[in-house]
Amino acid sequence: MSGEVSYNTHILIGVRPNGVKTVIADWPHVPKQADVQREIEAARNGYVTFALCTPTSILSADGNGRAAGGWHRPVGPGRR
Repeated sequence: MSGEVSYNTHILIGVRPNGVKTVIADWPHVPKQADVQREIEAARNGYVTFALCTPTSILSADGNGRAAGGWHRPVGPGRR
């Protein structure tokens, strides 16, 4: 991903049948559905599902690939 990551940043993740996940696309803003659909159609190569997420809602890791602290919610307006 390039540029600053904010609460508006969105990433499209593709999931293969064996559970391997790959970031397919990223946007610095909330993308239009047509843009997301276009990326999904271009990436149909073996993916069984797709997830549109904000990087601030991704499970954190301790650097060794193991989860540390579980899911976290971003701290910001309305989040305490």
